Amino acid sequence: MSRRNDEPTKRRADETTGAPLPAPLRFFDASAHRFNPPAPRSLCGPAIRYLLLTAILILFSGCSLFETRTPEPPLGEAGTFVQPDTPEQVVANVEAAVEELSPTNYRRSLADAFTYKPSDTAAQQFNVWSGWDRSSEERYFSALVAAATVNAVPQLSLNDQRFEILSETQYVFEANYVLNVPHRDPDAPTDVQGHLVWELLQDADGLWRLAQWTDQELGNNASWSTLKAEFVQ
Repeated sequence: MSRRNDEPTKRRADETTGAPLPAPLRFFDASAHRFNPPAPRSLCGPAIRYLLLTAILILFSGCSLFETRTPEPPLGEAGTFVQPDTPEQVVANVEAAVEELSPTNYRRSLADAFTYKPSDTAAQQFNVWSGWDRSSEERYFSALVAAATVNAVPQLSLNDQRFEILSETQYVFEANYVLNVPHRDPDAPTDVQGHLVWELLQDADGLWRLAQWTDQELGNNASWSTLKAEFVQ
């Protein structure tokens, strides 16, 4: 039997059973079903928000977070001290130690065999000079630092300076001094004036140090010797 004769039979069979006819075949239209990629996920999740907030805080806290910071000097070593390779550097170190009230740097500037000759008036007025050595000088200066007023800034002026070369390892330094030290001891002067003579020696290690100090008074002014005596009595 031909296909033309079969089709009416199938339609009649379907009409007899009442079953729905299958849907006619349709061809896929690719142009109407283009591939659409999924939308990107949001970057505003909790983790991303936290990272963004952290970055903003770092930015506004300043870029110094990543800069090299100058280390602070350790306790007991604060102040200005340059290796005394020359006699002039010894003078500069002693000046800095006095103005910065640094017992450590003051001590480092003194020779082991340090000696002191007081002014004439102080020698007669105070009975403390016998055996005055490096430890006596250190004791005076430490007591002065302890008595200094809060935020005290001593002022030391060395005028009319003169260096004399005695040998390759021995220099003499002379100057007129004016010293002001704010402190709390009512018996000690805060202002002293006079003339100093420092003998500077080069030690075996090649470094220079203050070996001998001679103090001379000028007029009726209290001398440095008076200040030292008051703080070791």
